[in-house]
Amino acid sequence: MKNDKNMVSLDALSKFKPLVKWSSKGIVTLFLIMGLIAVALGGYLGFFRDRGYLETSAVITKIDEEADATSDDPDAKTYTATVSYTVDGKDYVTKLGDWDPSYKLNKRITIKYDPENPEKISGGGALFGVVVILIGAALIAFALFSLIKNKKQLSEYKEKQNAPVFTEPGRSGDERELFFLTDLGTAKGGCRIEDEAGNVIYEAKNVRFSMVADSKFEFIDHALGRTAEHLVGKTATTSSSAIWALDDHSTFTVDGKDVWKLLHENGIRIETGIKGLKWAYNIYRGSDLIAFAVMTGKNARAEKGALSKIPVPGFFRITTSEENLDAIFLALFAIGRTDMNFYR
Repeated sequence: MKNDKNMVSLDALSKFKPLVKWSSKGIVTLFLIMGLIAVALGGYLGFFRDRGYLETSAVITKIDEEADATSDDPDAKTYTATVSYTVDGKDYVTKLGDWDPSYKLNKRITIKYDPENPEKISGGGALFGVVVILIGAALIAFALFSLIKNKKQLSEYKEKQNAPVFTEPGRSGDERELFFLTDLGTAKGGCRIEDEAGNVIYEAKNVRFSMVADSKFEFIDHALGRTAEHLVGKTATTSSSAIWALDDHSTFTVDGKDVWKLLHENGIRIETGIKGLKWAYNIYRGSDLIAFAVMTGKNARAEKGALSKIPVPGFFRITTSEENLDAIFLALFAIGRTDMNFYR
Protein backbone atom coordinates (compact mmCIF):
# COMPACT_ATOMS: atom_id res chain seq x y z
CA MET A 1 0.00 0.00 0.00
CA LYS A 2 1.02 3.63 -0.47
CA ASN A 3 0.62 6.51 1.94
CA ASP A 4 -2.44 8.67 1.41
CA LYS A 5 -0.97 11.96 0.17
CA ASN A 6 -4.15 13.82 1.12
CA MET A 7 -3.76 12.98 4.80
CA VAL A 8 -2.20 15.72 6.93
CA SER A 9 0.10 13.94 9.39
CA LEU A 10 -0.06 14.99 13.04
CA ASP A 11 2.05 12.15 14.38
CA ALA A 12 4.63 14.47 15.95
CA LEU A 13 1.98 15.97 18.25
CA SER A 14 1.10 12.60 19.78
CA LYS A 15 4.48 11.85 21.36
CA PHE A 16 3.74 12.16 25.07
CA LYS A 17 3.94 9.81 28.03
CA PRO A 18 1.03 9.31 30.39
CA LEU A 19 1.48 9.77 34.12
CA VAL A 20 -0.45 6.63 35.06
CA LYS A 21 -1.86 3.62 33.27
CA TRP A 22 -4.83 1.89 34.87
CA SER A 23 -5.81 -1.75 34.45
CA SER A 24 -8.61 -3.93 35.74
CA LYS A 25 -6.37 -4.63 38.76
CA GLY A 26 -6.26 -0.90 39.44
CA ILE A 27 -10.05 -0.64 39.36
CA VAL A 28 -10.34 -3.63 41.70
CA THR A 29 -7.85 -1.94 44.04
CA LEU A 30 -10.04 1.18 43.99
CA PHE A 31 -13.04 -0.91 45.09
CA LEU A 32 -10.88 -2.42 47.84
CA ILE A 33 -9.87 1.02 49.12
CA MET A 34 -13.49 2.22 49.01
CA GLY A 35 -14.52 -0.84 51.02
CA LEU A 36 -11.84 -0.23 53.67
CA ILE A 37 -12.89 3.42 53.96
CA ALA A 38 -16.55 2.38 54.34
CA VAL A 39 -15.68 -0.12 57.09
CA ALA A 40 -13.63 2.49 58.94
CA LEU A 41 -16.38 5.12 58.56
CA GLY A 42 -19.06 2.67 59.67
CA GLY A 43 -17.04 1.71 62.71
CA TYR A 44 -16.62 5.35 63.67
CA LEU A 45 -20.29 6.23 63.14
CA GLY A 46 -21.60 3.14 64.88
CA PHE A 47 -19.24 2.67 67.77
CA PHE A 48 -16.92 5.62 68.34
CA ARG A 49 -18.68 8.85 67.37
CA ASP A 50 -21.04 8.70 70.34
CA ARG A 51 -18.56 7.31 72.87
CA GLY A 52 -19.27 8.87 76.24
CA TYR A 53 -22.77 9.97 75.22
CA LEU A 54 -25.72 9.17 77.50
CA GLU A 55 -29.18 7.96 76.47
CA THR A 56 -32.41 9.71 77.25
CA SER A 57 -35.99 9.82 76.03
CA ALA A 58 -37.14 12.58 73.67
CA VAL A 59 -40.42 13.58 72.00
CA ILE A 60 -40.73 14.71 68.38
CA THR A 61 -42.38 18.13 68.61
CA LYS A 62 -42.02 19.38 65.03
CA ILE A 63 -41.34 18.05 61.53
CA ASP A 64 -40.15 20.48 58.84
CA GLU A 65 -40.66 19.72 55.16
CA GLU A 66 -38.56 21.32 52.41
CA ALA A 67 -37.96 20.78 48.70
CA ASP A 68 -35.01 18.47 48.00
CA ALA A 69 -32.50 20.65 46.15
CA THR A 70 -30.33 17.62 45.33
CA SER A 71 -33.07 15.76 43.41
CA ASP A 72 -34.23 16.23 39.82
CA ASP A 73 -37.76 15.40 40.93
CA PRO A 74 -39.60 18.70 41.66
CA ASP A 75 -41.86 16.83 44.10
CA ALA A 76 -39.00 15.35 46.16
CA LYS A 77 -38.93 16.49 49.79
CA THR A 78 -36.54 16.42 52.73
CA TYR A 79 -37.67 16.26 56.35
CA THR A 80 -36.12 17.42 59.62
CA ALA A 81 -37.42 16.42 63.05
CA THR A 82 -37.19 18.62 66.13
CA VAL A 83 -37.18 16.93 69.54
CA SER A 84 -37.55 18.08 73.12
CA TYR A 85 -35.94 16.35 76.09
CA THR A 86 -34.90 17.02 79.65
CA VAL A 87 -31.44 16.64 81.19
CA ASP A 88 -30.84 17.35 84.87
CA GLY A 89 -34.15 19.20 85.13
CA LYS A 90 -33.41 21.48 82.18
CA ASP A 91 -35.44 21.33 78.96
CA TYR A 92 -33.74 21.28 75.56
CA VAL A 93 -35.13 21.62 72.03
CA THR A 94 -32.85 20.43 69.23
CA LYS A 95 -33.12 19.34 65.61
CA LEU A 96 -32.11 15.78 64.73
CA GLY A 97 -29.37 15.37 62.16
CA ASP A 98 -30.79 12.09 60.82
CA TRP A 99 -34.24 11.35 59.43
CA ASP A 100 -36.16 8.11 59.86
CA PRO A 101 -39.39 7.47 57.89
CA SER A 102 -40.95 6.15 61.10
CA TYR A 103 -40.75 9.57 62.77
CA LYS A 104 -44.14 11.13 63.60
CA LEU A 105 -45.31 14.05 65.67
CA ASN A 106 -45.42 13.31 69.41
CA LYS A 107 -43.54 10.05 68.92
CA ARG A 108 -41.16 9.20 71.75
CA ILE A 109 -37.69 8.10 70.65
CA THR A 110 -34.33 7.40 72.29
CA ILE A 111 -31.49 9.83 71.65
CA LYS A 112 -27.93 10.20 72.90
CA TYR A 113 -26.56 13.46 74.24
CA ASP A 114 -23.15 14.79 75.22
CA PRO A 115 -23.19 15.10 79.03
CA GLU A 116 -20.80 18.07 78.83
CA ASN A 117 -23.01 19.79 76.26
CA PRO A 118 -26.57 18.37 76.35
CA GLU A 119 -27.60 20.41 73.31
CA LYS A 120 -25.30 18.18 71.24
CA ILE A 121 -27.22 15.00 70.42
CA SER A 122 -27.17 11.91 68.25
CA GLY A 123 -30.04 9.88 66.90
CA GLY A 124 -28.81 6.96 69.01
CA GLY A 125 -28.12 3.38 68.01
CA ALA A 126 -25.40 1.80 65.87
CA LEU A 127 -27.67 0.60 63.05
CA PHE A 128 -26.49 3.11 60.45
CA GLY A 129 -22.85 2.39 61.24
CA VAL A 130 -23.45 -1.34 60.95
CA VAL A 131 -25.09 -0.82 57.54
CA VAL A 132 -22.08 1.16 56.32
CA ILE A 133 -19.74 -1.56 57.62
CA LEU A 134 -21.72 -4.23 55.76
CA ILE A 135 -21.55 -2.19 52.54
CA GLY A 136 -17.79 -1.81 52.98
CA ALA A 137 -17.36 -5.52 53.70
CA ALA A 138 -19.33 -6.34 50.54
CA LEU A 139 -17.06 -4.06 48.48
CA ILE A 140 -13.95 -5.68 49.95
CA ALA A 141 -15.28 -9.19 49.35
CA PHE A 142 -16.26 -8.33 45.78
CA ALA A 143 -12.87 -6.74 45.08
CA LEU A 144 -10.91 -9.70 46.50
CA PHE A 145 -13.09 -12.21 44.67
CA SER A 146 -12.64 -10.32 41.38
CA LEU A 147 -8.88 -9.98 41.91
CA ILE A 148 -8.39 -13.68 42.68
CA LYS A 149 -10.70 -14.77 39.87
CA ASN A 150 -9.03 -12.46 37.37
CA LYS A 151 -5.54 -13.67 38.34
CA LYS A 152 -6.61 -17.30 38.09
CA GLN A 153 -8.27 -17.01 34.69
CA LEU A 154 -5.37 -14.95 33.32
CA SER A 155 -2.95 -17.67 34.45
CA GLU A 156 -5.13 -20.32 32.78
CA TYR A 157 -5.19 -18.36 29.52
CA LYS A 158 -1.44 -17.89 29.47
CA GLU A 159 -0.93 -21.63 29.96
CA LYS A 160 -3.45 -22.47 27.25
CA GLN A 161 -2.16 -20.09 24.59
CA ASN A 162 1.31 -20.50 23.12
CA ALA A 163 1.23 -17.04 21.52
CA PRO A 164 -1.34 -14.33 20.75
CA VAL A 165 -2.85 -14.49 17.27
CA PHE A 166 -1.69 -10.93 16.62
CA THR A 167 1.92 -11.99 15.98
CA GLU A 168 1.18 -13.81 12.73
CA PRO A 169 2.43 -11.91 9.66
CA GLY A 170 -0.23 -10.70 7.25
CA ARG A 171 -0.74 -12.08 3.77
CA SER A 172 -1.16 -9.65 0.91
CA GLY A 173 -4.05 -9.85 -1.51
CA ASP A 174 -6.08 -7.40 -3.58
CA GLU A 175 -6.70 -4.00 -2.07
CA ARG A 176 -10.22 -3.77 -0.64
CA GLU A 177 -12.43 -1.47 1.39
CA LEU A 178 -13.76 -2.63 4.75
CA PHE A 179 -15.71 -1.05 7.62
CA PHE A 180 -14.97 -1.21 11.33
CA LEU A 181 -18.12 -0.83 13.45
CA THR A 182 -18.49 -0.56 17.25
CA ASP A 183 -21.38 -1.54 19.50
CA LEU A 184 -21.62 1.85 21.15
CA GLY A 185 -23.84 2.34 24.18
CA THR A 186 -23.53 -1.24 25.43
CA ALA A 187 -21.64 -2.54 28.46
CA LYS A 188 -20.13 -5.40 26.48
CA GLY A 189 -18.53 -3.15 23.87
CA GLY A 190 -18.00 -5.61 21.02
CA CYS A 191 -16.95 -4.56 17.52
CA ARG A 192 -16.58 -6.03 14.05
CA ILE A 193 -15.20 -5.58 10.54
CA GLU A 194 -17.63 -5.87 7.66
CA ASP A 195 -17.10 -5.89 3.91
CA GLU A 196 -18.91 -3.65 1.44
CA ALA A 197 -21.83 -6.09 1.30
CA GLY A 198 -22.31 -5.98 5.09
CA ASN A 199 -20.87 -9.44 5.74
CA VAL A 200 -19.03 -9.76 9.08
CA ILE A 201 -15.55 -11.03 8.35
CA TYR A 202 -13.90 -10.36 11.73
CA GLU A 203 -15.35 -9.58 15.15
CA ALA A 204 -14.68 -9.37 18.88
CA LYS A 205 -17.61 -10.87 20.76
CA ASN A 206 -17.99 -10.49 24.53
CA VAL A 207 -18.94 -13.95 25.78
CA ARG A 208 -18.49 -13.34 29.53
CA PHE A 209 -18.91 -9.85 30.94
CA SER A 210 -17.40 -8.82 34.27
CA MET A 211 -18.25 -5.51 35.92
CA VAL A 212 -14.82 -5.12 37.54
CA ALA A 213 -12.47 -7.89 36.40
CA ASP A 214 -11.43 -8.67 32.81
CA SER A 215 -14.14 -9.82 30.42
CA LYS A 216 -13.73 -12.80 28.10
CA PHE A 217 -13.90 -12.04 24.37
CA GLU A 218 -13.85 -14.28 21.34
CA PHE A 219 -11.87 -12.82 18.45
CA ILE A 220 -13.40 -14.53 15.44
CA ASP A 221 -11.85 -14.42 11.97
CA HIS A 222 -14.73 -15.62 9.82
CA ALA A 223 -12.72 -15.36 6.60
CA LEU A 224 -9.93 -17.65 7.83
CA GLY A 225 -12.24 -19.75 10.03
CA ARG A 226 -10.51 -19.41 13.39
CA THR A 227 -11.41 -18.23 16.88
CA ALA A 228 -9.16 -17.11 19.75
CA GLU A 229 -10.21 -16.27 23.29
CA HIS A 230 -8.75 -13.18 24.99
CA LEU A 231 -9.25 -11.43 28.32
CA VAL A 232 -10.00 -7.73 27.81
CA GLY A 233 -9.70 -5.33 30.74
CA LYS A 234 -11.62 -2.17 31.54
CA THR A 235 -10.78 1.08 29.79
CA ALA A 236 -9.43 3.87 31.98
CA THR A 237 -8.22 7.37 31.10
CA THR A 238 -5.40 9.32 32.69
CA SER A 239 -3.72 12.64 31.91
CA SER A 240 -0.19 13.87 31.38
CA SER A 241 1.32 17.33 31.09
CA ALA A 242 1.14 17.31 27.32
CA ILE A 243 -0.53 19.61 24.81
CA TRP A 244 -4.04 21.02 25.63
CA ALA A 245 -6.62 18.34 24.74
CA LEU A 246 -3.95 15.83 23.74
CA ASP A 247 -2.98 14.95 27.30
CA ASP A 248 -5.70 12.33 27.83
CA HIS A 249 -4.35 8.81 27.59
CA SER A 250 -6.64 5.79 27.60
CA THR A 251 -5.69 2.15 27.70
CA PHE A 252 -6.88 -1.33 28.59
CA THR A 253 -5.28 -4.73 28.84
CA VAL A 254 -5.46 -7.75 26.55
CA ASP A 255 -4.50 -10.99 28.30
CA GLY A 256 -3.03 -8.91 31.13
CA LYS A 257 -0.82 -6.76 28.89
CA ASP A 258 -1.31 -3.09 28.01
CA VAL A 259 -2.87 -3.00 24.54
CA TRP A 260 -0.47 -0.33 23.26
CA LYS A 261 2.54 -2.31 24.50
CA LEU A 262 1.12 -5.43 22.86
CA LEU A 263 0.76 -3.59 19.55
CA HIS A 264 4.30 -2.19 19.75
CA GLU A 265 5.75 -5.60 20.61
CA ASN A 266 4.14 -6.95 17.46
CA GLY A 267 5.71 -4.18 15.38
CA ILE A 268 2.50 -2.19 14.94
CA ARG A 269 2.81 1.59 14.69
CA ILE A 270 -0.02 4.07 14.17
CA GLU A 271 0.44 7.43 12.47
CA THR A 272 -2.25 9.99 13.17
CA GLY A 273 -3.48 12.53 10.65
CA ILE A 274 -6.49 14.35 9.21
CA LYS A 275 -8.18 13.60 5.91
CA GLY A 276 -10.72 16.24 5.02
CA LEU A 277 -12.67 16.80 8.23
CA LYS A 278 -11.99 13.39 9.75
CA TRP A 279 -9.34 11.74 11.88
CA ALA A 280 -7.31 9.29 9.84
CA TYR A 281 -4.72 6.65 10.70
CA ASN A 282 -1.91 4.91 8.82
CA ILE A 283 -1.30 1.52 10.43
CA TYR A 284 2.21 0.10 9.93
CA ARG A 285 3.81 -3.25 10.64
CA GLY A 286 7.45 -2.28 10.85
CA SER A 287 8.03 -0.03 7.86
CA ASP A 288 5.17 -1.53 5.81
CA LEU A 289 1.86 0.32 5.61
CA ILE A 290 -0.76 -2.40 6.09
CA ALA A 291 -3.94 -0.33 6.39
CA PHE A 292 -5.37 3.16 6.12
CA ALA A 293 -8.39 3.96 8.31
CA VAL A 294 -10.50 7.11 8.37
CA MET A 295 -13.15 7.85 10.99
CA THR A 296 -16.64 7.82 9.56
CA GLY A 297 -20.29 7.92 10.61
CA LYS A 298 -22.41 5.02 11.77
CA ASN A 299 -23.78 4.43 8.29
CA ALA A 300 -20.29 4.05 6.87
CA ARG A 301 -21.18 2.34 3.59
CA ALA A 302 -23.73 5.00 2.65
CA GLU A 303 -21.13 7.70 3.29
CA LYS A 304 -18.57 6.26 0.92
CA GLY A 305 -16.53 9.09 -0.55
CA ALA A 306 -18.28 11.80 1.51
CA LEU A 307 -16.07 13.64 4.01
CA SER A 308 -18.75 16.11 5.14
CA LYS A 309 -20.58 13.59 7.34
CA ILE A 310 -20.09 13.88 11.11
CA PRO A 311 -17.63 11.16 12.23
CA VAL A 312 -18.37 8.96 15.23
CA PRO A 313 -15.58 7.53 17.45
CA GLY A 314 -15.23 3.80 16.91
CA PHE A 315 -16.45 3.76 13.27
CA PHE A 316 -13.86 3.58 10.48
CA ARG A 317 -13.60 3.00 6.75
CA ILE A 318 -10.53 0.85 6.06
CA THR A 319 -8.42 0.41 2.96
CA THR A 320 -6.10 -2.60 3.07
CA SER A 321 -4.65 -5.40 0.99
CA GLU A 322 -4.02 -7.61 4.06
CA GLU A 323 -5.88 -10.90 4.22
CA ASN A 324 -4.94 -11.57 7.83
CA LEU A 325 -6.74 -8.83 9.80
CA ASP A 326 -5.56 -9.67 13.33
CA ALA A 327 -3.15 -6.76 13.80
CA ILE A 328 -5.37 -4.27 11.96
CA PHE A 329 -8.38 -5.30 14.01
CA LEU A 330 -6.49 -5.00 17.30
CA ALA A 331 -5.22 -1.52 16.38
CA LEU A 332 -8.71 -0.26 15.51
CA PHE A 333 -10.19 -2.05 18.54
CA ALA A 334 -7.72 -0.08 20.69
CA ILE A 335 -8.48 3.24 18.97
CA GLY A 336 -12.25 2.76 19.05
CA ARG A 337 -12.40 1.46 22.62
CA THR A 338 -10.24 4.23 24.12
CA ASP A 339 -11.92 7.13 22.27
CA MET A 340 -8.58 8.85 21.76
CA ASN A 341 -7.59 10.78 18.66
CA PHE A 342 -3.80 10.87 18.69
CA TYR A 343 -1.54 7.80 18.59
CA ARG A 344 2.00 6.95 17.80
